Amino acid sequence: MATETKKIYEELPSIYEFLMRKVSYRTWAHYLDGLVDGYLHPNAKVLELAAGNCKLANIFEKFYPNIIASDLSKNMLASDKKDMIPKVCCNMLALPFKCKFDLIYSTFDSINYLQNGKLLLKMFKEVSAVLNDEGIFTFDASMEKNSLVHTKIPERKGVYKGIKFLQKSMYNSKTHVHTNSFKLKLPNGEVYSEIHRQKIYLFDTYFQLLEKAGLYVVKCYDSFSYRDANPNSERIQFLTKKINQLC
Repeated sequence: MATETKKIYEELPSIYEFLMRKVSYRTWAHYLDGLVDGYLHPNAKVLELAAGNCKLANIFEKFYPNIIASDLSKNMLASDKKDMIPKVCCNMLALPFKCKFDLIYSTFDSINYLQNGKLLLKMFKEVSAVLNDEGIFTFDASMEKNSLVHTKIPERKGVYKGIKFLQKSMYNSKTHVHTNSFKLKLPNGEVYSEIHRQKIYLFDTYFQLLEKAGLYVVKCYDSFSYRDANPNSERIQFLTKKINQLC
């Protein structure tokens, strides 16, 4: 049977929970809460970008109940088993919100899916437009070192709920693009593939584009820590605010 190519996160939600089984969303939520502690009030309006299956949002909601989860993939949003928080299917490059938020956050290197600096800048500008003047925007980004670590084992395969899958990971050091290709064989014999590409930006690029979008970096940490990040970090957590709030 021929393999049908799907859009990213169209078929992957069926095995996504298995792929992410080692991720502690509770630890992630507590880390985010620690990052923004002192900047927000309990009733702060919160927006998660690229929320996926909303597992993180469902935990973070305990800290800030006034939260909206957004994602480009309706299939990912629909895979939220709790279905307790408001969801909006939208592109982070064209945020449809009329209200403004006190906190906007994105996790698990979702911004690396933006394939060039022009798109990354557009996303930063979209965020700035719906962020309150004293609001916080925090996100993490995958760096080259992280790609080199994850391509040491270039293939992963397994079976989850009768679905066979094969994941291949490759990093191109010339184009700075990390590619994850997935092949899924469903119990009925149908075969699908998805190709996920992430752009690995240079450390300084984030600072430059954030400034162009009217944002500045308050803190820049190695993810899941409070150590200062640097160009050799694997994953970086940025905490940013609007430049008009620069002290």
